[in-house]
Amino acid sequence: MSSNKFTVTEHVVPGCYIREYPGSTVHQEDVLKLHVKQYSPKNQQLPLPSDAVTLIAAHGVGLPKELYEPLWDELLEQAAGFQIRSIWVADCASMGMSGVLNDDKLSLDCSWMDHARDLFLMINHFHEQMPRPLVGIGHSFGGNIITNLAYMHPRLFSTVALIDPVIQLTPPPMGFGTDPPSAINWTLRRDDIWPNREAALRASRSLLHGWDPRCIARMAEVGFRELPTQLYPDVEAQKARLNTTETPVTLTTTKYQDLIGSIRENFGGRDPITGRIVVNRDTHADMDPLAAFIPMYRPEPRSTFLRLPSLRPSCLWVLAGDTYMNSDEIREGIKVCGTGVGGSGGGEKVREVTLPGLGHLMPFQEIKKVTEPVVAWLIGELEEYRTKEKQWATQREEVNHFVLGEKWFKTLKPLGKTRDKPPRKEKM
Repeated sequence: MSSNKFTVTEHVVPGCYIREYPGSTVHQEDVLKLHVKQYSPKNQQLPLPSDAVTLIAAHGVGLPKELYEPLWDELLEQAAGFQIRSIWVADCASMGMSGVLNDDKLSLDCSWMDHARDLFLMINHFHEQMPRPLVGIGHSFGGNIITNLAYMHPRLFSTVALIDPVIQLTPPPMGFGTDPPSAINWTLRRDDIWPNREAALRASRSLLHGWDPRCIARMAEVGFRELPTQLYPDVEAQKARLNTTETPVTLTTTKYQDLIGSIRENFGGRDPITGRIVVNRDTHADMDPLAAFIPMYRPEPRSTFLRLPSLRPSCLWVLAGDTYMNSDEIREGIKVCGTGVGGSGGGEKVREVTLPGLGHLMPFQEIKKVTEPVVAWLIGELEEYRTKEKQWATQREEVNHFVLGEKWFKTLKPLGKTRDKPPRKEKM
C-alpha cells in the first residue's frame, strides 16, 4: 500500500485563471482548484542527494489519480541507481477530487491544454520542494498533458515517459461517438447512481476486468462518492427510486465531465440556413476547417502529434500491444520525435517499448511490466543528467557573471573612426 511506502500529503491549489474555452466554467471569471497529492518515500536516505528526482504525473480521462498508487509503489520498489524525492499528481480540474472541489463552478466544456497550464502553475507554486531534476510521466490523456507541458517549458523536464499516450493524427477506432458501439455512447447513457459502493463496483466490472486487486480497491474508495452532489442533490428521492435505506453513491467524476474530457462538440459546424460549413472562431478556433463538418472532435491529439519534432526532453514511449489507439500512427510520430528545431535531436534520446498482449489500461493490470522499462530508462537518463551537471559546473567556475567575455568584443566590431556618437536607435 502507498501509505506504507510513502508519506502522502494533500494540497489544494488554484488552477490557471481564464480557461481555454469560455464554456468550461459557469462564469468566465471563476477560478478552479486542483486537488494534489504528494508522495514522499518513507525510506529516504537523508540528507537527500542533489540529484534526487521529482516526478510530475498525469492521469487518464476519468481515472482518479489514486489508481496509480500501486504504480508508484512498484516504481519505488524497482528504483536503483537513482533516488525519488517525491511524486506529485493532481486530478484534472473537472475530474476526481478536483472535480468535487469545483462542483458548483464547472460547466460542460473541457480543454486538455488547461490541465497542462494548471500543472505548470502547481510546479511554480511548490518550486522550493521540486529542485531539478524533474521527470514527467503520463498515461493516456496524461501522456498528452505531459508532452504539452514540455512544449510550454522545454527545459522543465530532464526526461519524460509516456504510457500509451493519446498523441495521434486521427481518432482511434471508437470514432467520434455518434454511432454505437463506442465508449462515448456508453458513457453518455450509463447508469451512474447505485445503492452502495459494492453495487457500483459490480456495475463497473467490464472496465475493471483484469485489474490488479490494489487498483480495484482504490477505485472502490475514490471512484465513487456519496450523494448529495450538484448533479443529484435530492438524496431521499434517489433512495426511494433505488428502494434502499443506504446513502446512494454516484461517480466521483460525473459521466458528463468524463464524456467531454474525451470528446468535444461541434454542433454548430454547419450554418442551419445555408448548410455551409462554418468555424466559430470564438469557441472553436482549434477546429480544422477541412474537418469542420464533423459533429464531434478532439483537437489536442493531432496538434500535439504535429509538434513532436520540437519536443526537447528525451522521451520514452511505452505502448500497449493490444491498445485501441492507432499504434502505427503513433510510431510515425516517434520517428520524428525531437528531430526538429528546438527538439532533443531524436536518435538515442527517443525510445519505444511495446508490451505485447497488454491493453490501454495496462498501468492497472500488469503494473510491474509497465514499471520495468520506465525504471530502466530513468537509470540511464539520470546518469546522463549527473554527467552534464558536472560538466556545466566545471564550465561555469571561471565565468565572469558581470562582464561579457572577450569573444563578444572580438565578434562585435568597434565603431568606425568617422562616428563620434552611438548610432540612433529606431523605435520598434
